[in-house]
Amino acid sequence: MVQYSLALALYDYIPIVLFVTGLLFTARCLEQTDASMARLMRFAIVLVGLGGFCKATWKLLIAAFDINWMPLNDALFVLMAPGFTFIAFAIWSVRRQLAQRPLRATAWRCPLSASMLGLGLALLLAIRLESNVWFFVLLLQLTLANILFTWHAMKLSLAAGSTLAAALFVANIVGVFVMSGLARVGDPSEAFQWLAQISNTATQGSLALAGWVLWQRLNRPEPVGAPV
Repeated sequence: MVQYSLALALYDYIPIVLFVTGLLFTARCLEQTDASMARLMRFAIVLVGLGGFCKATWKLLIAAFDINWMPLNDALFVLMAPGFTFIAFAIWSVRRQLAQRPLRATAWRCPLSASMLGLGLALLLAIRLESNVWFFVLLLQLTLANILFTWHAMKLSLAAGSTLAAALFVANIVGVFVMSGLARVGDPSEAFQWLAQISNTATQGSLALAGWVLWQRLNRPEPVGAPV
């Protein structure tokens, strides 16, 4: 098991704050078009933010008290996979409305069904198998949802005339994949863990800046064009 210094564990909360900040700014961008989708996205942000907070707290308990309570670590994907599924759905729904092709009122059942299916399959695998195969089910769902979110956020940014925001959203997803690669290296050294944390901070910082730039752009008086 990787051992975390107290400073490293406390630092892990910074990327979470940046991550949640970027998503909240993005949710505010949806309010003018569909307040209900903005509320749904904020609810989903609570889920993903709580997942990140649980993971950081797991590290803090290890660093401060040598307590390894795995449910906190597992909560990251249990909460983030359905959370990001709803986030991707919310921004997709708004883009459809801007394109004059609104979804049906019952479309929310799709992300709900996908989330229940993912969690149900993960639970079944966790019960039947002793390995962490269940984790990959939620990882796949989270990855797909994150890609869809990035795609729609990028397209919304371009429609709003903000190439900078679009580029920052893309930079965020690239950073996420870089972080995934670093995690597979499995280097437990303190120096490598700091490198990963700093990379994560830059990744989530790009998301925070992307959300803020897009929000600023949409609050200008110029009209926003229809999504491409």
